[in-house]
Amino acid sequence: ICHCIVFLPNIFGAQNEISIFLSHVAITISISLLASWLFAVSLTPLLAARIPPPKYVTSDSAVSRLKDRYARVLDWTLRHRAQTMLATLAIVVASIAPMMFVKKDLFPSGGTRRLELQVEANGVYTLDETERAFAPLEKWLYDRKKELEIESVYVWISEQFGGGFRLKLVEEGAELSSDEIMEKIREGLPKIAIGNVNFGGGGQRGGGEGLRVSLVGDSSDELEKLGEVVLPILRGLEGLRDVRSDSGATTREIAVRVDRERAGQYGFSAQEVATFIAIALRGAPLKEFRASEDEVPVWLRFQESDTASVDDLRDFKLRRDDGELVPLLSLVDVRVQDSASAIQRQDRQTSFPIQINVAEGTTAEVARKRVEDALSGLAMPPGYRWSFGGGFEREDEAGKQMVFNLLIALLLIYIVMAALFESLLFPAAILTSIVFSIFGVFWFFWLTGTTFSIMAFIGILILMGVVVNNGIIMVEHINQLRHAGMLRTQALIEGSRERLRPVLMTMGCTIIGMAPLCLGSTQIGGDGPPYYPMARAIVGGLVFSTGITLVLLPTLYAMLDDWRISTRRMMRHARGLPEDGELAGAPSAPSLA
Repeated sequence: ICHCIVFLPNIFGAQNEISIFLSHVAITISISLLASWLFAVSLTPLLAARIPPPKYVTSDSAVSRLKDRYARVLDWTLRHRAQTMLATLAIVVASIAPMMFVKKDLFPSGGTRRLELQVEANGVYTLDETERAFAPLEKWLYDRKKELEIESVYVWISEQFGGGFRLKLVEEGAELSSDEIMEKIREGLPKIAIGNVNFGGGGQRGGGEGLRVSLVGDSSDELEKLGEVVLPILRGLEGLRDVRSDSGATTREIAVRVDRERAGQYGFSAQEVATFIAIALRGAPLKEFRASEDEVPVWLRFQESDTASVDDLRDFKLRRDDGELVPLLSLVDVRVQDSASAIQRQDRQTSFPIQINVAEGTTAEVARKRVEDALSGLAMPPGYRWSFGGGFEREDEAGKQMVFNLLIALLLIYIVMAALFESLLFPAAILTSIVFSIFGVFWFFWLTGTTFSIMAFIGILILMGVVVNNGIIMVEHINQLRHAGMLRTQALIEGSRERLRPVLMTMGCTIIGMAPLCLGSTQIGGDGPPYYPMARAIVGGLVFSTGITLVLLPTLYAMLDDWRISTRRMMRHARGLPEDGELAGAPSAPSLA
């Protein structure tokens, strides 16, 4: 139950990006655990009844000697509680260091075997022009498919944003990482005249949107000027690659401003002049022509309007009611200017988005801190600001939700153990194993140089259900011995000694089962987050927690039991009741209520 219950808040709670990855692991683990429990209570006893008993284990075996040494250690810790707790406090303080130094990135960049090269066009081009510009890049990629371990190349073209190349890398027998291939492509890819080529979001953050910074304000022109200042600053920061504007290609447009006073003098309204210009340049739709069941769209256009230019506006004239012809250019001011092909908004304000890729060896959190330091001193005009993209906001919300669900899972585990032991104190001692398991995760990550990611967070959730098993089987056996009449100290030593073997067997089997994932590079879906942070979190947390729990749990049990007895004594004295057998020192079984 403790194994499965930790996943309930995340599966049935608020859905976020973390729940997507967690559900794959949670459902698999829950089904396998329930199936193994069913066999353990049914088939295992049946088979055990037909298997000969094991050979007698002599008292001088390696395991027996280990158990004897362990019993002597427990005897010392129970007689020196103060020193034991001081040593535990020292371990807690020392464990803060790796938690500070371990790199943290919930959705790390790279790792995917699908990359995307995006062309940031410097204008709007026809499909034929774009295709001719893409041809040298496509040929360069195909000529180096074997060298760059490319399995397939998919080309897409957009009149608005330019286009790009989607690369699928080989997975079987791959020798180069995705980051190494990206560096090789950056170094050798030919330049093109229609724009700049950069790696897009498809090659970053497991297919996410990368690091995104948005300049927000009212005027697109002002944002464009701010972008010219901000882009060089960001391009000079260490760890940032492919810094580019994500506002789309610019196009040339004809801007016509009607002189309302002059148009009124000639008897025209601004709407009439604008309608004439619209028909002259674009035409006007008429009623559809219907023949049987077919409809043919009909447009009214000037003759040869498809080849018209701005200079042709000089020949256009408007006819007044009295028949006089008025030159169009005498009523309007015409100019050709650059214009964005798309206007992007954030929080209902115009935005200038900047897309950034994170270099290998730099986490998104480190890159985010560098961007904040670089832009914090930038003077922005009144009403203008900068902010990170929605991806970071979603990650922050998902992280907060994950921490909240983690606390709910702890509460559920505590409730289950309190119902099992019929006590509120002993489960508190067992829960300390979860705290030390988290310390063990960061110790192992620090020693192996592993980045703390979303899969490591999932590994901690799995750990919460695993590490409490050791405490449960120890406390349960200790209580059984005390109920049988054994004194508390003797029950603590003997019960822990007898449970040393199953605890070590459980830990060893789990570590062996996780070893392939710890050393491998298997990813969710083939190109999602890798599994090895989850496996390493389980291994590191289990080893550290098991070692601490075996030594510390009996001492905590004794201290909590003393606190329970002293509290009961004070309550009985306050009520004027005599002490019962346990409070008077008789070796009776403790009440666990």
